[in-house]
Amino acid sequence: MAVDVSVTTRIGRLPRDVFAALIAVERFPEWLIASGIVAVERDDGNTADLAVGARLTIRQVVAGRASVVDAEVTALAADTTFAVRGRDADGVTIQFDAGLAPDGDLATTLRWSVRIGLPLKYRMLESMVAPQARRAAVLDVALTHHLVDRHGRLRPSL
Repeated sequence: MAVDVSVTTRIGRLPRDVFAALIAVERFPEWLIASGIVAVERDDGNTADLAVGARLTIRQVVAGRASVVDAEVTALAADTTFAVRGRDADGVTIQFDAGLAPDGDLATTLRWSVRIGLPLKYRMLESMVAPQARRAAVLDVALTHHLVDRHGRLRPSL
């Protein structure tokens, strides 16, 4: 079984600005707070452009459970699509997809989808995971919207 969540929002920035913020993977902890992302590292140590096949190590703490997710960028199309899929040592899988579309002259519609696959030993918790995953996605997308819409990037200038 899997938990599926999808959230859509309109951001008052061009798709290229929103896309640039989303693919700055090392900055996930700044806006994926409710999802419990605490660190992201590119396994290749590369700071050049992200590409399909890039390997990531994502550290996450959710409901007191710490995990390390071995992940890979599975889709990347400039200004329109970004997707990552990963798995932790307990067999929990996570996939997220971001779809962007122009919305008028100066705005973007962002669709953020998350799929969490629970192995058998965690399936009894699915009814508790689903509402928490939805809440986290809504909060994380709202923070992303606020930061990108207001500041044009994820971190406001200090």
